[in-house]
Amino acid sequence: MADIRNELIEYGCRASRAGLSAGTGGNISARDGEIIWMKPSGFAMDELTPDNLCGLSLETGEQRFGEAAPTSEFAMHLAIYRVRPDVVSVFHTHPPWLTGVISAGVPYRPLTTESIGYLGRVVHLAYEVPQSAMLAEQVEAASREHETMLLPNHGVVTVGVTVREAFHRSLVAEDTAKSIVAASLVGSPQFLSQEQEKRILEGE
Repeated sequence: MADIRNELIEYGCRASRAGLSAGTGGNISARDGEIIWMKPSGFAMDELTPDNLCGLSLETGEQRFGEAAPTSEFAMHLAIYRVRPDVVSVFHTHPPWLTGVISAGVPYRPLTTESIGYLGRVVHLAYEVPQSAMLAEQVEAASREHETMLLPNHGVVTVGVTVREAFHRSLVAEDTAKSIVAASLVGSPQFLSQEQEKRILEGE
């Protein structure tokens, strides 16, 4: 129990240092058996401690541990865990470059091998009001077959079989957006083709 909480805190601090969410924005969680540990509402990523994390029952959503209220997006996190038993961690961050790119109506596609290898299956979702039941339902459905979910005018949701993987997906998603902006400033982004993506995934 303590190990997964400490790992979540460590990568929450890394997310804060990387600028993936400003202020108290964003929310992260990790599975510990039937308990889902998550960031409390009103706390920044780098303010997390084992004592202020919230522990919710995966089955009922009842808060079992922690005195602070859980993140307002707790329903979205629980929904993902319920349909993806392989997922150990969920990161929902507000990376500024990525949010800008996907909110501008321009293509967000792989430019590098790393984008494909790290991000897993990517989907661009329609806008839904943050914290709403509709958003939770939309992300739940998308998470069945995707690991990186782009939310226009909002941010990104990434999942992983480890806390580290969920964090790295969020980080690489932001790095990919920076590369798209850089390529657009000096020319026209040359995205990898579907055939090139397939060959990379197959290890050719």
